[in-house]
Amino acid sequence: MPKQVDHEERRRAIAEAVLALLAAKGSEGASLRTVAAEAGVSMGAVQHYFKTKDEMILFALEYGNENLAVRMRRRMAEHPDAPARDLYRYFFTRLLPLDEESRRGARVWMAFLARAAIDPATQKLAAEAYANLTAFVRTQLAAVGVPAESLDRASHHLVAVLEGLRYPLLLGARTPEETLAVLDAQLGTIFDADPNARFGVSGSGEGTVG
Repeated sequence: MPKQVDHEERRRAIAEAVLALLAAKGSEGASLRTVAAEAGVSMGAVQHYFKTKDEMILFALEYGNENLAVRMRRRMAEHPDAPARDLYRYFFTRLLPLDEESRRGARVWMAFLARAAIDPATQKLAAEAYANLTAFVRTQLAAVGVPAESLDRASHHLVAVLEGLRYPLLLGARTPEETLAVLDAQLGTIFDADPNARFGVSGSGEGTVG
């Protein structure tokens, strides 16, 4: 009997290989051949699912974004009564390169942005990821009682602070302590008026990045 192939599992394995290579070598290192070797499959198997490198990388980036969103939603749902500020701090620190897993995510996102600057399809995905992240943050701020007139400013500021902190930290231009001090100061502008506000889980959060 021929061995049955789990096609979804094979596509996920290829996506994981692409993300590993993006983190280690950037998009130039993620060729069809190197991805096949990293995933432990033949080059023909990769080409069966993805006709071009662009198609393969785009799928992997979408896969990575969706996985991050699922992990974040699960974590937040596990602690519905935690102070909102604590959950937000957890959420944003997971997107900052403070440990090996999140450094890998930041390296992938850096390669993603470099590609988005020249590739329209990747640019569209990056723009959607930013829009979805901002919308998710806005929804959660509304759930903890941030005034409606402040929601746009607060959500855009938090996302801008995140992006402004991510790459100086990744490149060693800022220390983790300096980075977290800036993040805490920004969270303080939102939550210090009511530090005991509770976190309400709502919205999908799909499309978050890193």
